[in-house]
Amino acid sequence: MKARGANVPCSCDSGEKYERCCRLLHRGARAETPERLMRSRFAAYAFGKVDYILETTHPFGPRWRSDREAWANDVFEFSRRTRFIGLEILEVGLDPCGDPFVTFRATLKQGRQDASFVERSLFRMHDGRWRYLDGSPA
Repeated sequence: MKARGANVPCSCDSGEKYERCCRLLHRGARAETPERLMRSRFAAYAFGKVDYILETTHPFGPRWRSDREAWANDVFEFSRRTRFIGLEILEVGLDPCGDPFVTFRATLKQGRQDASFVERSLFRMHDGRWRYLDGSPA
């Protein structure tokens, strides 16, 4: 996990400092777009903001888990053992059902292993906020 200081560059690769970027969302501001939510979730993983990951996952999506403690532990362990090196947005659009998606490349390392991946993430509104619904390899 990266340092958590507010004045460090944001892990979402926006080019902004964390305090002016994802920190606002991590403290309760609403993500105005699915892309913004996706970026803030990447930064949350990088900074170990476990509660934010859980709270921004859609409760009707397949990634949501009812055992919050076990889910939180899994997210924490993934964040702890992973270096979040970079994020590149490849495409933003709507799927055939009208759900917004963001396709991105995440550059990650776990120890000496490359754990990078490309994913197309789907998002849906829930309680007036964008939430991560599901993702699939792209």
